[in-house]
Amino acid sequence: MIMYSDLDYQTPGGLTLEQMNIDRKQSRPKTATLPSASEQDAGIRNKMILAGLSNEYQFTPNFSHFLLVQGSYVDFENPFITNFENRFEKNFAARTHFNYEKNWDKVSLAYRLGFEGGMNNVLIKNYDNNKGFEGKPQNFDQIKNTSGFYFLSQKLDFYEKLFTDISISLNSNSYDFERLYPRVENGNIKFKNQWLPNFGVTYLLEKGFSVRGKIGKGNSAPTNEEIRSSNQQFNRNLSPEYGWNKEVGIRKQFVNSFFVEANYFDFRLNDAIVRRQNESGQEYFVNSGKTVQKGFEVLLESKNFNLKNDFLSQFKFRFSGSFYDFKFKNYQQNQNDFSGNDVTGVPRTTINSLINFTFFKKLSVDYSHFYTSKIPLNDANSVWSESSLVGNIQFRFPVDFEKTRVNVYLQIQNLYNEDYVSGFDINAFGNRYYNPAAKRNFVLGMKVDF
Repeated sequence: MIMYSDLDYQTPGGLTLEQMNIDRKQSRPKTATLPSASEQDAGIRNKMILAGLSNEYQFTPNFSHFLLVQGSYVDFENPFITNFENRFEKNFAARTHFNYEKNWDKVSLAYRLGFEGGMNNVLIKNYDNNKGFEGKPQNFDQIKNTSGFYFLSQKLDFYEKLFTDISISLNSNSYDFERLYPRVENGNIKFKNQWLPNFGVTYLLEKGFSVRGKIGKGNSAPTNEEIRSSNQQFNRNLSPEYGWNKEVGIRKQFVNSFFVEANYFDFRLNDAIVRRQNESGQEYFVNSGKTVQKGFEVLLESKNFNLKNDFLSQFKFRFSGSFYDFKFKNYQQNQNDFSGNDVTGVPRTTINSLINFTFFKKLSVDYSHFYTSKIPLNDANSVWSESSLVGNIQFRFPVDFEKTRVNVYLQIQNLYNEDYVSGFDINAFGNRYYNPAAKRNFVLGMKVDF
C-alpha cells in the first residue's frame, strides 16, 4: 500500500459576528497590532507520503498471525498571522496479533492477542511571517512521541442467540521534547499506563430483533499539537483524558423492508482537553475537569424498493438523529464556575436525511438535509450559534458507449442558499468564532468505467 498527497489551501481565519454580517467572504481583517490573514498569506501546505505492508499467515485452519508495518513522511507548512511554521514528521507504526478461532455445532469462539505501537518524530521550526515568507527564526523544537498498547480480545457466538465481545488492553504513552533554538532545553513526559477493559453483549430476541449492552473504559493522550500547540510552548501539565462509557441499544428489522437502530449512552469523561485561544489567535489546550455526556442516537433505513414503474423506478430513504445532553462538571476557570454548562462546540440535536429516487431506471437523485441546533461557542455559554438547515441535491446519470460507461453527476450544495457556519473556532479570543460556509454552489463531474 502506498499513497501520496499534496494539499494546499488558504485559511481565512475566524470572524466576529459583526464582520461576518458585513461580508461573509472576507478573511480575518487586520487590527491595530496584527496584520490580516490575506496580508500574511495564511494557509496550509501539506505534502505526505504513506507506505505500508501487511501479511496474514495461516498456520492451521484455526490459528493465524497478522502483521502490519507502515511509515510516513510529512512536510507541513503553515503561514499564520503571527508566525510561519514548518513541520517535518517521520512516523512509524506496527500492528501484530495472533488469532485463534474455533467452531463447534452451535458455538464459535475467537481470540486475538497482540500489540500495536508507533513512534512519531517531529521537527518544528517557527519563523516570523513576512507576508507569506519565512522571516527571522522564533523557535525550533524536536518532539518524539512513543505510544503502544497490548491487547487481548474474545468473541463468542452461542447458538446464534448470544454474542459477547470482551477485551482488555494496557496502554502507554510518552513524550521527549527538546528546544533547539533560541536556547537549549529538554524534558520528557511519561503518562501513567492505563488498563482499559471493555465488555459488550448482544442477545437475539427473535429473527431480526436484538438488544445489546456495552461498558468500557477509554483514554486519549494529548496529541503533538496539544503538547506543543501554536503558542509554541511545551505544555508539561496536560494530562490524558479518560472515562467510562455505558451504552444500551436495540436493532430491529421489519419484514426485510425497514431497519431501525436506537442507542442510549452515558459517558463520564475526566480531565477533558479543551481548546483555547490567546489574544494573537494562537491556540493552546487545558484540562477542563469533568464532563457528563449522555445521548440518544437513532437510525431508520429502508431497503431499495423496486416500484416496477418506468417513470419512478426505485426509492429508498435513510434518516438519522442525535440528541445530546453534554454538561461540564466540577469545571472551574479562574474565578468562574462553569459546572452545569453545556459542553462547548456540541449541538444538542442533529438530524440528517437522505432520500434517493431513480427515474426512468437511469436517473438517480439524492435529496439530503442536515439540521444542526444551536451550539455553545464558549465555555461560559454566553455566545451561541444559530441553528441551521442545509439541503443538498445530486443527480447521477450513466451514459454507455460499447464497453465504456460514463457516470455524469451534478451536485447542488446548500440548495436553499442558507447563511450558515460549517465550523466554529470555539473559545476564540476577541469573539472570532465564525468561519462562514459557502452559499449555493455546484459540483459537476464524471466517473468513467472501462
